[in-house]
Amino acid sequence: MAVTRSTALLVVLAALVALPAFAQTPFHEATGYGFAGVSVDETASYHNPAGLPLLETFGMNVSPWPSRASLNAVIDGPEGYNEFSAFYAGRDSDRASGWGAGYISAENGFDEDSFSLGYGQRAGENLTIGASIFYQSLEFEANPVQAGGDDDTLSVDLGAMYRRQIALNDWRFGLWLEDISDEYGGPFVQVGAAVQLPAGVEIGATLWDLTDEHDTWLGLGVEWDVPNSGLILRGGAADGDLSLGAAYQFTNFEVGLSFADTDGSDDFITAGVTGSF
Repeated sequence: MAVTRSTALLVVLAALVALPAFAQTPFHEATGYGFAGVSVDETASYHNPAGLPLLETFGMNVSPWPSRASLNAVIDGPEGYNEFSAFYAGRDSDRASGWGAGYISAENGFDEDSFSLGYGQRAGENLTIGASIFYQSLEFEANPVQAGGDDDTLSVDLGAMYRRQIALNDWRFGLWLEDISDEYGGPFVQVGAAVQLPAGVEIGATLWDLTDEHDTWLGLGVEWDVPNSGLILRGGAADGDLSLGAAYQFTNFEVGLSFADTDGSDDFITAGVTGSF
């Protein structure tokens, strides 16, 4: 069957919206996606699955399988853009293994539904590894420049994370191989690092797509968990675009809000609620 120009355009658009994979939560948006390569929150199955056994929780946790989950939505963005997401992750109490799942629904001239399932386990005293399956379904509406159509992909990601104390500070180093099954042009290589400093400060950086298939760029983020207040302040930069946000934790819940200034496009405001149990 001959490939028409409109069909080729659909394939190109599918690849562009698929990469990189963003979990657009108040935390990740506010911190410029600088922590994505070393994620240890409920989005780890969508980012680096090696972070699942290292899942960090908050509040009073009495379950033998500490877990956290979040619901998130873009409440302001480009005209016609809507996004909702839900993420979950859990682990063993001894951090030997972890598991997680994610779902994103977005509308922006096309309808996107994506799902992730991930598993990670400890492979050494300081090393964890993980894998995730990522499914994405896209539906394009017909318009004057392209025909309607749809595209479905099922891809596999792999990850590794190394965590240890260096100079009394907790460091994480991550390697994330996205789309190793080459469903949409991969594999794509992301690397990240994060350090927890005194007084509740954490700094993270992720270098996106070292293969340069979609332009290599750097995400930087910082988070300050203000001592004894429940208040969390965040800031970052994604490829030079600045972002900021704040969250408040009470008992086993967190509510968060983020703002991202995107060059050449409308700004984004994202809200979310996270539970830890």
